[in-house]
Amino acid sequence: MAIRRGVAQRSAKLAENATRRTITTSSKSLEPKENEIPKVPKRSISTATKEAFKEPHGTPLEIDRSPNPDSQFYQSVDGSHATAHVAYHLSDTAFIYPITPSSVMGELSDVWMAQKKKNVFGQVVDVREMQSEAGAAGAVHGALVAGSLCTTFTASQGLLLMIPNMYKIAGELLPCVIHVSAREVAGQALSIFGGHGDVMAVKQTGFAMLSSHTVQEAHDMALVSHVATLKTSVPFVHFFDGFRTSHEVNKIKLLPPAEMLKLIPFEAVQLHWSRSLNPSHPTIRGTNQGPDIFFQNVERANPFYTDLPDIVQETMNDVAKYIGRQYKLFSYVGAADATDVVILMGSGSTTVQEAVSCLQSQGKKVGALLVHLYRPWSAKHFLAALPKTTKRIAVLDRVKEVAAVGEPLYVDVSTTLRENAMNDLFVIGGRYGLGSKDFVPEHALAVFTHLAKQGHNRFTVGIRDDMTHSSIPYWEEPRVDTVPEGTRQCVFWGIGSDGTVGANRSAVKIIGDNTKLMAQAYFSFDAFKSGGVTSSHLRFGPVPITSQYLVTNADYIACHFAEYARKLPMLNIIKEGGVFVLNSRWTIEEMEKELPAEFRRLLVQRKVKFYNVDARKICTNIGLGKRINMLMQAVFFKLSGVLPEDQASALLKKSIEHEYGKKGKKVVEMNQKAVDVAFQGGNDIIQEVQVPAHWANAQDGPAPPSTGHDFVDKIMRPMMGFRGQDLPVSALTPGGVFPVGTTQYAKRAIAASVPVWKPNNCTQCNYCSFVCPHAVIRPFVCTDSELEKAPGTYETRKAKGDFAGFNYRIQIAPKDCTGCEVCVNVCPDDALAMIPLQKSLDSGDEKNWDFAISLPERGNMTDRASVKGSQFQKPLLEFSGACEGCGETPYVKLLTQLFGERMMIANATGCSSIWGGTAGLAPYTTNHKGQGPAWGNSLFEDNAEYGFGMAVATAQRRSRVATLAQEVLDKKLGDNNVQKLLGQWLRDRFVGDKTAKYIDQLVDALDANKSIPEIGRIYDEKDMLPNISQWIIGGDGWANDIGFGGLDHVLASGQNLNVLVLDTEMYSNTGGQASKSSHLGSVSKFALGGKKSCKKALGEMAMSYGNVYVASVSHGNMAHCVKAMLEAESYPGASLIMCYAPCIEHGLRTGMTKMVQEAEAAIDCGYWPLYRFDPRLSAEGKNPFQLDSKRIKGEVLDFLKRENRFINLEKNNPKEVTALRGQLDTFIKARFNKYKRMTESHKETVSVSSGPKVTILYGSETGHSESLSKEMAVDFERREYAVSVQALDDIDISELPDMGFVVINISTCGQGAFPKNSLLFWQELQKDHPADWLKNLKYTVFGLGDSTYYFFCQTAKLIDARLAALGAQRVVPLGLGDDGDEDKYETGFNNWVPSLWQQLGTKTPELTLFEPSINVNITPTAIPSDFHWSGSTPISSKQGAVRITPQDYGRNFVTIEWKSEMPYRIGDSLGIYPENTREAVREFLLWYGQDPKTVITIENKGTRELPEVITVEDLFVKVVDIFGKPSRRFYQTLSHFATNPKEKERLLAMGEGKGEFVDFLSETRHYADALKIFTSAKPPLHYLIEMVPNIKPRYYSISSSPKATPGEVHSLVLIDTWTTPSGLFRTGLTCTMLEKLTTDRVVDACIHPTAMEFPEDTAPLVMAGIGSGLAPFVAFLRERSWKRKQGIKVGNLALYFGNRYEKKEYLMEKELKQYVDEGLLSLRTAFSRDDPKKKVYVQDIVRQDPELLYDYLVKQKGSMYVCGSREMPKPVQNSLKHCFIKGGGMTEKEADDYLVEMFTTGRYNIESW
Repeated sequence: MAIRRGVAQRSAKLAENATRRTITTSSKSLEPKENEIPKVPKRSISTATKEAFKEPHGTPLEIDRSPNPDSQFYQSVDGSHATAHVAYHLSDTAFIYPITPSSVMGELSDVWMAQKKKNVFGQVVDVREMQSEAGAAGAVHGALVAGSLCTTFTASQGLLLMIPNMYKIAGELLPCVIHVSAREVAGQALSIFGGHGDVMAVKQTGFAMLSSHTVQEAHDMALVSHVATLKTSVPFVHFFDGFRTSHEVNKIKLLPPAEMLKLIPFEAVQLHWSRSLNPSHPTIRGTNQGPDIFFQNVERANPFYTDLPDIVQETMNDVAKYIGRQYKLFSYVGAADATDVVILMGSGSTTVQEAVSCLQSQGKKVGALLVHLYRPWSAKHFLAALPKTTKRIAVLDRVKEVAAVGEPLYVDVSTTLRENAMNDLFVIGGRYGLGSKDFVPEHALAVFTHLAKQGHNRFTVGIRDDMTHSSIPYWEEPRVDTVPEGTRQCVFWGIGSDGTVGANRSAVKIIGDNTKLMAQAYFSFDAFKSGGVTSSHLRFGPVPITSQYLVTNADYIACHFAEYARKLPMLNIIKEGGVFVLNSRWTIEEMEKELPAEFRRLLVQRKVKFYNVDARKICTNIGLGKRINMLMQAVFFKLSGVLPEDQASALLKKSIEHEYGKKGKKVVEMNQKAVDVAFQGGNDIIQEVQVPAHWANAQDGPAPPSTGHDFVDKIMRPMMGFRGQDLPVSALTPGGVFPVGTTQYAKRAIAASVPVWKPNNCTQCNYCSFVCPHAVIRPFVCTDSELEKAPGTYETRKAKGDFAGFNYRIQIAPKDCTGCEVCVNVCPDDALAMIPLQKSLDSGDEKNWDFAISLPERGNMTDRASVKGSQFQKPLLEFSGACEGCGETPYVKLLTQLFGERMMIANATGCSSIWGGTAGLAPYTTNHKGQGPAWGNSLFEDNAEYGFGMAVATAQRRSRVATLAQEVLDKKLGDNNVQKLLGQWLRDRFVGDKTAKYIDQLVDALDANKSIPEIGRIYDEKDMLPNISQWIIGGDGWANDIGFGGLDHVLASGQNLNVLVLDTEMYSNTGGQASKSSHLGSVSKFALGGKKSCKKALGEMAMSYGNVYVASVSHGNMAHCVKAMLEAESYPGASLIMCYAPCIEHGLRTGMTKMVQEAEAAIDCGYWPLYRFDPRLSAEGKNPFQLDSKRIKGEVLDFLKRENRFINLEKNNPKEVTALRGQLDTFIKARFNKYKRMTESHKETVSVSSGPKVTILYGSETGHSESLSKEMAVDFERREYAVSVQALDDIDISELPDMGFVVINISTCGQGAFPKNSLLFWQELQKDHPADWLKNLKYTVFGLGDSTYYFFCQTAKLIDARLAALGAQRVVPLGLGDDGDEDKYETGFNNWVPSLWQQLGTKTPELTLFEPSINVNITPTAIPSDFHWSGSTPISSKQGAVRITPQDYGRNFVTIEWKSEMPYRIGDSLGIYPENTREAVREFLLWYGQDPKTVITIENKGTRELPEVITVEDLFVKVVDIFGKPSRRFYQTLSHFATNPKEKERLLAMGEGKGEFVDFLSETRHYADALKIFTSAKPPLHYLIEMVPNIKPRYYSISSSPKATPGEVHSLVLIDTWTTPSGLFRTGLTCTMLEKLTTDRVVDACIHPTAMEFPEDTAPLVMAGIGSGLAPFVAFLRERSWKRKQGIKVGNLALYFGNRYEKKEYLMEKELKQYVDEGLLSLRTAFSRDDPKKKVYVQDIVRQDPELLYDYLVKQKGSMYVCGSREMPKPVQNSLKHCFIKGGGMTEKEADDYLVEMFTTGRYNIESW
């Protein structure tokens, strides 16, 4: 303690005397002591300047230059503010560009300009934002040559981009100052933190370089540099350490502008003006010099640098008179007779000073030489400052020069000593503090220890180098406390966005600006954009505080997020008797469990005063929610005693008014109430915890289980636990390469609340997953057998669509969720709600998540090219560090779901590189094969070129592989398998993910043949086999500003690559500065008065090339977003997608929780138009530009009221707010009209029709109605109609009466809901209108829906009825398309649309032969593939088809047992892909003139599924439905090939449904029949293939239970046969195959999900079915019978079965009666033809059981199932209604209502055919 006390006293003295150098002054003169101020000759302009340039003869400025240091005022500011305060006041102009950490200086300058603050010359400084640092430097150069006093602010590569201009500025001897917050330059990785790599890279430019070491010095040296540059005509770089100085808040003295003015050498300013470019005194600059004079001209500048050190010292002396602080070029501190001296510059200087003080108190002769003027290097001043007694020198550099003999400062010192014959000194150099590595007193002490031992050169301190052993053992140094005595040190741990940092900034300013205490604050953050760990390090004391390192000995520690107490070693630095405050809901008993043992031990060992505050509960009651910052700040003031409570309370409330006043009175009052609660509350608010004594012996629990991932266990976990500084060098990979997929191990648990799924409400749309910014909510499917292994709380519901037979669940990752609520707000079904995180964990969601992600990835079972399907793909971007509700991540996440396994990403520096590429926390991950996005970041400015280089290199490498593959084929090397697969790869290598289907087989084949050199070389580059998808991703600042030149070039190159611009309309990563993407009137940093220019039309610029795919997309239209991404990726050239990304910096009034709704609002008002520009359409004669936002539906001005970035314009610029908003409104409407003209102009030039007009309107959720509408448009155009196609919401409904004729195609969503793009139309249509409002409108409506829903096509029915009610004329009755039909909605449409053409009396379209989308080539050397339908699975028959009706009976019912592992559920159907018989096919082909064995290659440009290489025979056996039923269109097309006029006439008639068409239908003639009848019509093979559709699967209800007979699927099938009118005997295609089915026959099959909903096992089931409709009911019975035998309680079943004859068609009679005997089943049968006099049907026997059915269905709330022909359901429903009335006494209305309720709740299910 004696040592520490002595150190503290010495530090206090040092702080007062050495670092501040305060000297006594009078108002008139300042006469420093002789030894304090170096003597230099006085001059206002350097001699070199006077001699070189003509002295100006301007009017001298008469001002009183008497110094008045007392005019300085204290203010708590950071280094950036301190610097900008001087730079702004001493400049005319400033050109800026945001780069961390220098942005703050530019932001402050911009603020002051907006506030009309004047510089010392009485002008408002003109501050301009440029497109890049290079642009800023160029503008500075231009301003300087025009005579301006100009400045700029920058860092890191921003400074490096200025180098060319710096050479010019220095070469031309132009006075200016560039202020640099020194930062590392990106090498193996980006680091935004401090280091001297940037400033050391410009030391050769000719700029003078002046270093500041503290916040106070940043102010003072800025002043020195601005004055000295004028005196010398040499430009200056003034630099200080990024973050450590630039962002440290300290209480310092600021000089008023009036005093600064006194220091300006006005004759130098006038000289600068006189040298400026001006036509009144013209000169020429920047000439081109030759070898004859260039050298001499360079050397001519030497005198300017010779005198410069003396002039800078003179300036320091002059400035000292005004500020009372004396500086030297080289400042020495320490013993006058020191033997050991450390030399350095920057913020580490103060740490070394503290170490010097500590060692001096121990009697050590040590010192520190601190460098201020680094360039030009003055050996004279250096040697004068170095003690003569020095024997050993250690030079510390904050930079590494890898290939040099030493670091820069070390080289300068060594050279100086050697040139001055001081070779006897021992000199070593070392590195410290790179990347803002904290440099603490123990590190400095270790340097002195190492120096005293004359240790090795080029050492490092602060790290453990176990590779090259450069590090010195700082860990052996004793822990010291070197801060001045009386300093209180505090640390506050918070979670990003909880307000802790902001509150601590306020606290420092409250204390610093309202007391005599000095104050310091520094804030540390982790890598996460929001929700990350923050630590605020505060110091308060009676003397200036210059300890520029994190608090290492804390008096007060507060943890504002309880989870951190579990994870972070925060008590390691607490002093004995210190205070610890925890925000938690834990009781003392819970703390015993929750707090780590080490934590509990330290509480006892250090005698910590422990307090607990349940801040979240208190703030929730107040209304502040998670914003606990003010409450916890008040707790600090109460417990710390820094200020009297009354004063602290008053000052806190005042700061609240200032900080939150703009957010409204209520917010201010709630925060002030929090202050009152803290100060006035008792122990119930701030609970003192009596630490149990036994905690001193707390035993450590088991170590965290290993993840099995070395990187995570050994590197990531220490980094996340704030122990990364202890990692040795050897732990890290050289080159900065890190593994992917590590964020899954973070489990930050930062959300207060998380979503919970409500399965009964869910319609499985997957919207929640689509919009989730962090991929924490996803859909999962599992089989029944997998579900049996799931946790008990893993609730599911039956999956729909492609996942028939699976169980569906939406699962949340609770510990990865940020609680943004975006998913809850986007859910259309109220199927999500928010619950507290702990409740989610207690309910088992963590285990549920673990189970869900352990399930097999099944994305390949569905089409990823849809909103729903895309979300079944594993997102390969998960759990990123993005903000809650981030608008950027969902786009990139979607990209990974569409293309992730083959993506390569070049990512611009910005938000997306921070949340996407933080070392150790990689959100990009892999699929189950280990494939995933390969991600790289170069710089901010060069991202387009970086990605371009990737694309070119990849294309070149793949080209080499393709050349080798062709060589293998040409030489017929390898076996048939490798030949076949390589040939297929050559055809597919550029087509999406087509190669993925067989790439594993190809790699295996290459492996098997790699002994052949050519094949071995392909195998060596097998990673080039996938079709790598190149993406270039970045923000709008990159794309529109700094990177635009490169982006423009890359887009114009035509290279196949894709660009994704995440458009937040500002520089969101650096704090929200304006970019060229910012809109007119938006308020942001660098545009506080509102941006004065419109948003840059990046998309239009790209479209102007004509060969770039361009799309503008938004979350607000998910389907459009998916479509655009798929189109862009498939485009064989450059593509550009611009994504609207709401950002927290926008200040959404509804919060980021409504991010998607904000995006929708932007679309609706035209602020963000949706469009696509596809150059491929031009080649088809179509308009390449497609405006997908058809009309403006809202007001721009209303949209502007939703976001603070526009609202704040009212406060910031009230004079111009109306004008700017009006201009924006005008611009947006004009832009939309321009886009409309772009759409319509093509129609005018390409296909103007003078015929009648029709408008086709659609309401579409999944795209079906939209596709149908576009197909109809083609048919109308062929009939010479002028057609317009729009979404219902895209029309102005007031124009509806004048539209003449409209066709409406609309889908129904779920239980009767309207699609999103029709909601507005329906709302408007429902409003009051006159009864004859639409009397002049003709219309027809076609609905798309699923008849298994009660509200089948409800939206179509409502619109149809409403239009009629408003007087519109219905052209044809409502048409309905059923998703349950064989061809889905197309079946109904094709039956309906002919009536429309007939009623319209349209001209039969002139028949033109279509252009085929396929081409067929005969390729005898190609190896045909074994074709199987995508989505199918091979199954095999156990024993063929077993007939269960008598052999002599005409109807043949069979049962088939299949061996299959396909998952399914009861009620599902088995889809069988039939095949034509080979005999019939061969016979047809031979007749047709085709050799069945011919091998053909099909080039398929369409979407139809076709094989590529196949024999003609296999094509017609397996694929082409040549024996199927022809459509009318087939006959129309066939007529083109008829050479016989009569046959042509007959075919044309049949194409119109006339002539022999009906006869052909009744005779069930097939395509082959037609071709043989019309012998003159023989289309070429490629046309024939296109004219005849594919074979479709036939579906049969499954009669087995997956539980009762696992591994099997059973079918009950009626072999469908019939006799035509002419006596021809026919059998259905599939039935032909099934009837002849043999044992072990393998067929392609799939599962078709039932729409039936199933109740709990205990609920009764009532079943009514006929014929093979018995199959699903047998499955129900088998399932419940099996469960019953397992001891599971099941409800009763009632079956009403009907068929023709009891003796012949009592299907499965024995089994059914067995269930009756078991007491499981109540059975009634109806055989309609047994009694010819009285036919009994199923509905009749249903009526016979009113009491039973009322009991089962009403009392016990059972479910009803009907399966049979389409004529059956309605009579059964009427019978059921009768039973409810008779059996339960219901009225007719009550019975009807109850039936409706059964339908809508899924308890009444129908399957019909």
